Amino acid sequence: MTAKPDNRNPKRQAVGADLIIPALAVAFTIYYYSTVWELNWEAKADGLAIGVLLILLVAVFLIRTALQVKRGEATLGMDKLLYPLEFQGKRWGLTAAIIVFIATLPYLGFTLGLFLFMGASLLILGVRKPRPILATALSMAAGGYVLFIALLDTRFPHGPVEHLLARIF
Repeated sequence: MTAKPDNRNPKRQAVGADLIIPALAVAFTIYYYSTVWELNWEAKADGLAIGVLLILLVAVFLIRTALQVKRGEATLGMDKLLYPLEFQGKRWGLTAAIIVFIATLPYLGFTLGLFLFMGASLLILGVRKPRPILATALSMAAGGYVLFIALLDTRFPHGPVEHLLARIF
């Protein structure tokens, strides 16, 4: 007679890695709140409303996760972040690309930095055909320029592309 699997104690799901993005979202919200006080009241009100909603959603997620852990359905393990091991190179490559993007942003400007970051990211992820890389990177950079620089006039760093386009337009 063969033994039946024990369905009363299934393998618990590791959910620790799922907490990283909510933690970063709360940290960004706190950072945003610390910098928004100099803006006009409409921007403060909108940012405050979105931030409060984001923090409430994170709180609901944390409560749900805590209940799963308490019931024994989940652990706070980081398996989703650590495995499969063959993706670690891509993860570290993307992390390095983000760090380089942020570090060079004051020198390259938002548009050129975003173009180079998107191109590098696609290469890291395995895209090898030049046309999709260039089309994606160019459309993201152009969209970012139009939205954040031209329309919203944000305080993103201006580089050679922004200065050239400012002269043209």
